[in-house]
Amino acid sequence: MILGIGTDILNAHQLAESSLSPSDPFLRKTYTEREIEEAGSRRDPHSYFATRFAGKEAVFKAFGAHPDSIRLCEIEILSDQNGAPAVTLHGMAREMADAMGAVRVHISLSYDLPFFIAFAVMEGEPDLHRNGDKR
Repeated sequence: MILGIGTDILNAHQLAESSLSPSDPFLRKTYTEREIEEAGSRRDPHSYFATRFAGKEAVFKAFGAHPDSIRLCEIEILSDQNGAPAVTLHGMAREMADAMGAVRVHISLSYDLPFFIAFAVMEGEPDLHRNGDKR
């Protein structure tokens, strides 16, 4: 059952290279240590960070939550063993997802410079009461 969907588009010029410097607080407020490490192994860290930023915004929107309820660093998007992006939730994001009955967040990331786009679907267990129940 789909619990929420979210999408985001980001113009590359909105994510300044300077904000991705290790000395900028934005980097640590937005990305996890593992994301920062993974970005460092990429040929184009800026594109990596930009797609992940759009992805985090899309996941946030899938929650339908108040802007102050989840921090972006609680939404982690790393590459799985096949290179596809995979979402892991931490902290309040994990607690909110559990309370909603979410079992998985699907994510798709893409870009065509200067734009980065993300689409997220929050999945819950099937609603067994609706399937075939005519009450």
